Amino acid sequence: MGFCIKCGKEVPEDAYFCPSCGARTLKGREAGVSAPLDEMRDALSTMGRELESAFETAAKEIRGAFETARENVKQSIPMKPVICKNCGQKNLGNANFCTKCGKELVKK
Repeated sequence: MGFCIKCGKEVPEDAYFCPSCGARTLKGREAGVSAPLDEMRDALSTMGRELESAFETAAKEIRGAFETARENVKQSIPMKPVICKNCGQKNLGNANFCTKCGKELVKK
């Protein structure tokens, strides 16, 4: 019997992990056995990187959506009407052609 280097309890000679605290024994280290906590830590680290990447992607998409919305709002703000020089029709400020005669509108 040996003793655990972490908790000091007795450990069977052939044990890779301490039955009391779960620490990897010298035999476990020599055998290259990974501790469950190491595997969990690695998995959590990987998940953290994946989440960070997902959040970065989501943030970029949200910024793009806000920019698009901002542009849409700018375009929807009522503009000074444009009067058609051909027929006198009052057209929306963002119109390019007259709604009455179809002529191209000249904007100031």
